[in-house]
Amino acid sequence: MSTIRIHMPLHLLLAKGCVRRQRGFTLVEMALVLVIIGIILAGILNAQSMIESSRAKDFVTIIEDIRTATTYFKQRYRYLPGDLPTPATDITVVPALVAGTGGTIGNGLIDGAIDAVTGLAIAGSEVAEAPWQLYNAGFISKIDAGNAQRRLGTIYGAVHIASAATANGLVPGFTAPAANPAARNAILFQNLTCEIVTEIDNKIDDGVATTGRAMAAAACVSGATVPWYAIVL
Repeated sequence: MSTIRIHMPLHLLLAKGCVRRQRGFTLVEMALVLVIIGIILAGILNAQSMIESSRAKDFVTIIEDIRTATTYFKQRYRYLPGDLPTPATDITVVPALVAGTGGTIGNGLIDGAIDAVTGLAIAGSEVAEAPWQLYNAGFISKIDAGNAQRRLGTIYGAVHIASAATANGLVPGFTAPAANPAARNAILFQNLTCEIVTEIDNKIDDGVATTGRAMAAAACVSGATVPWYAIVL
């Protein structure tokens, strides 16, 4: 008796084999995948938090350095940087420094307007000249020598030393009776993330972005950016 053989096409055999091998994920496997994803996300969030905290420490250092530099400058020259009446004779560098404009020179206020969008100070104003005088007097070591309207800055935006009135124009309420009515000058940071602002405020002030000696114009929202952040000098 002859044997009858039925030959199935190769592609059907392969398809049949594939069907046999296919199966869905078990609940245990799915749970393991979710756990792994959760661990990865937690690691990413923790790393981001550590980065923000580290950057906040850098900003606190900048604040302390500016306060120290302006204090020593005033001790040496009897005036604040930018408000110095005779910088050309007091700070002997070439070319000679010029007195700042935009306010009453020598009155204890670092006057001058700052563009809220670009972060640039009025050229030649006391605000613009303040960091330049600090640098040439040897009280700060790093500066943008090529930008006369924004000598100091961070990866986020401009940094200025300005009168409390100028700060109040960028951060409304900064000099209000319930806030800092006695403040004369401030340090201003542009375009900081809310996470960094919150970290800074927790380190140097009351932990609330809209109150105290360090203020933003509005409450912080996670993932948002604060246009200007003012700290009493």
